[in-house]
Amino acid sequence: MNLIKKISVLGLCFTITFNPIANADILDSILDIEPAETTTPGAISTNIVSLSDINEHWAENWIKEAIEMGFVKGYEDKTFKPDRTVTRAEFATLLNNAIKNNDTVSLNLSDLSEDDWYYKEIEKAVAVGFFGGYENNTFRPNNPITREEAAKVVSSAITTGDLDGDGANLLKDYSAIQDWAKPSVQSAYNKGYIIGYPEGLYKPTKAVTRAEAVKIIYEIIKNENIERGFNLTNSNETYYGAVVVGDLNVLDSVGTGSVYINNVTVLGDIVVSAENLNSIDMTDVKARSIIVKDKNNTLKIICHDNINIKNSQLPSKVIIQKLGNNITIGNQ
Repeated sequence: MNLIKKISVLGLCFTITFNPIANADILDSILDIEPAETTTPGAISTNIVSLSDINEHWAENWIKEAIEMGFVKGYEDKTFKPDRTVTRAEFATLLNNAIKNNDTVSLNLSDLSEDDWYYKEIEKAVAVGFFGGYENNTFRPNNPITREEAAKVVSSAITTGDLDGDGANLLKDYSAIQDWAKPSVQSAYNKGYIIGYPEGLYKPTKAVTRAEAVKIIYEIIKNENIERGFNLTNSNETYYGAVVVGDLNVLDSVGTGSVYINNVTVLGDIVVSAENLNSIDMTDVKARSIIVKDKNNTLKIICHDNINIKNSQLPSKVIIQKLGNNITIGNQ
């Protein structure tokens, strides 16, 4: 059985880079993301050089790197405002820009208008599962995003297989983290993306700053293997350790064998157009949907541990085998 991944990618999957704090975003005046300037090796863009308030800031290097990558900019007054907090709408925008997410879904949230600058960005973020609305059908776009909320968003945008340990449990204020956020806090903590402060506190309700946001998003981009859609074309191969922005397509060229998907987050759908495939074997997989196109397909979907697929469109002859724990596949 072949493994579809580069050796360098495997290195990323097993390396934990420890970072202070949290997540991501930008403010109105910097939301028009432009391609990063073309520079010679070692050169610093004009935008970076002119920023007046990042010198000797703890996040100075991450801010410079993020600006070079093109997913954040400074303000017109030549400041970055690294300690200013970011809102839910701003966080959604920054994350969309960083991973180049252009998927959309129709919204019906009572506190959003199509005239809002952030409306399209929230459509994108909801489409791939980064955010959802509150129980009262609101989004609260202008609320500052907290560290535990940021962990929830981050956990939906990263691979979480091959992670062991309950490191976040050692935080002095772990009990203050809300139950709905604890699994996400644990995942982001174990990968080193959002950890505690030096005094051993997590401060789950503290608002995320621009500096923290830039750092966490930069680390995700550098350490996750991000694919812009992917096609599986051969049977008896393992697709391992990736975040797919778009759909993961299982094409008819795979033939009659099996396909193995391990430690993969699909920010779209798993789409099976292969008509004669025997089985799809999954471990540590997250996706929006799994769709089998051929109504006569007798495919077996074999689920091991940690499968979270929100929706499904499966012909009646498809068989789902649940062989592990923590398995959720939504109905069509």
